[in-house]
Amino acid sequence: MDTSDRTPATPPVPPAADHQRPKPKARVADGLLLGTAVLCLGLTTSLWLHVRRELADVKQTQRAIISQLASQGAATIDVSGSPALGRADAVVTLIEFSDYECPFCIRHFTQTMPQIRANYIETGKIRYVFRDLPIDELHPAAIRAHEAARCAAEQSRFWELHTRLFSAPGTHKDDSLLVRAEEAGLKMDTFKECLASGRTTAAIRQSVSAAASLGAHGTPSFFIGLRDTATDQVRIVQAVSGAQPFEAFEKAIAAVTAVSN
Repeated sequence: MDTSDRTPATPPVPPAADHQRPKPKARVADGLLLGTAVLCLGLTTSLWLHVRRELADVKQTQRAIISQLASQGAATIDVSGSPALGRADAVVTLIEFSDYECPFCIRHFTQTMPQIRANYIETGKIRYVFRDLPIDELHPAAIRAHEAARCAAEQSRFWELHTRLFSAPGTHKDDSLLVRAEEAGLKMDTFKECLASGRTTAAIRQSVSAAASLGAHGTPSFFIGLRDTATDQVRIVQAVSGAQPFEAFEKAIAAVTAVSN
């Protein structure tokens, strides 16, 4: 019989060979991979939520600072005698209140500050001023680093030590500070005497009070304004709160520069 127009019958499917069946070890490996993927997804989600909360807190703090500045009218800050970089006749001035043990301050110092220095300070566009804001409640030992920096300033070597002081909480014991001071080229007997005397503490506390009067209670906090080069009084125009990206400083500095023109 001619069966060429018929669909061939489907041959019986042979039973699965042993090598086609999932092995117990393979199932365990698949489970581990799935578990790892779920764990990674969970960690990523948690980090994302943490960053969102952090950004929300920063924005809320910045709004509060700006609101306080607005209520004060033309808020000013005296920066005479403070460590400064940039052209002495630069009017636009960036003031940083910082804590040497604050992780966000360390982030700013390592990631954003080099860009600010290259694009604005070294080009003569702005004056940069550093002010003390150690947060005793979070970093009780940080004030020791700020005292050390001021002792270095007495020897006109503030910046040489300053760049060596941003480090994790608990890393500013006297032995460590002495090592860094020696690396910075300080006269050690003079430095030790200054550090032991405690004579720089009062100025640090005054700086903390000045920050609080401007609404800055966290670190790092930045204020950008117009400086009277004759009196070193800075009229605050903009505020930046937290370890913001370089673009945030570009925007704030541009706004202040526009006012100065």
